[in-house]
Amino acid sequence: MSRIRSITAAVERLAPVAAAKGYAGLDTPAFVRCRVTTEDELVGTGVTGRFLAEEVVALLARMAEPLRGEDARCIEAIRAKLTARFNPRSATGAFVSALSALDMALWDLRARALGEPLWRLLGGARQAVPCYATVGLPGYAEDELAAVCQRSIAAGFVGVKMLVAAGGRGVAEDARRVRAVRSAIGPKALLMLDANCGMDVATARRLALMVEECDVAWFEEPVLGNDLEMLASLRRAIRIPIGAGQMVQSMAWFREALTRGAVDWLQPNAAFCGGISAALRILSLAEAHGTPVAHAGGWDIANAALMAGHAQGGLLEMHGAQLALRQRLVEDLVPEAGVMHLPDRPGIGFAFREEALSEAPPAG
Repeated sequence: MSRIRSITAAVERLAPVAAAKGYAGLDTPAFVRCRVTTEDELVGTGVTGRFLAEEVVALLARMAEPLRGEDARCIEAIRAKLTARFNPRSATGAFVSALSALDMALWDLRARALGEPLWRLLGGARQAVPCYATVGLPGYAEDELAAVCQRSIAAGFVGVKMLVAAGGRGVAEDARRVRAVRSAIGPKALLMLDANCGMDVATARRLALMVEECDVAWFEEPVLGNDLEMLASLRRAIRIPIGAGQMVQSMAWFREALTRGAVDWLQPNAAFCGGISAALRILSLAEAHGTPVAHAGGWDIANAALMAGHAQGGLLEMHGAQLALRQRLVEDLVPEAGVMHLPDRPGIGFAFREEALSEAPPAG
């Protein structure tokens, strides 16, 4: 492994998935793929999500020139250089998304150069990670919803997540659907709710009180904007645990969420929070506060090594709306009986089929 020769980034698009059943996240099924190539022809790959995808690619193009010739092993020095040049006031948005993809590519590159799987390079806490299935999507009628969740538990997943505050439904209908799923999956399986920041505090509290007897493992992103004061207020008012953080890009938010007692579960996602390096910091914060971590927000392939490598790593989400992504991979990570077994092959664990990057010119 030597110095950076080029950085290539592009917007890539996924075909809509029929099984997504009305999931709003498929309105713009796009993501950014970043590739870092060194002078000795090693390649590392990183990804970030659909938000501001074209702007993220443009920013990666601007990052390429100052990084040409840099030692790809010096990930912290690269992050500091990019932050000083492009983000000196610690804003979030396109910069953190671009950094997420680039940082992930650099870690993939390092692992491949050393001939090690990334999960082991990050600490090797475990080689297998239990998974839960996000299959409770809004397009299902109540009986379909109960059936698809029951099938996931029968397949070995430790739990299922279902969306609320979606599909035009009110609190009473959401509560009926939650009860139907709990009845279908039995008393032992984990059941999670996800509002995708779609409720005010009063509405989220009302739903939580109506389904309290359903033993909900966590209520994910219940309130608008992941507002910390709202989250803390809701947490004081309900008995159901609260999870949040999957697309948050501010390290300060994660620190404040823990110190202010706003969450019971922390949910960083390396594809959004600033990459593997940022996610490792967040997991260490969670460990220091005795707070469990569960991956959320899609991109299981980009987070599996993190959940396996760090001692505070926890459950891995398998999102039903990302099935089309699997068709783009030549190296995949696939759970067996609800457990993700991390491979021994070098790198982050996944690799795309190398069709040409189509929607943007090379970034360097």
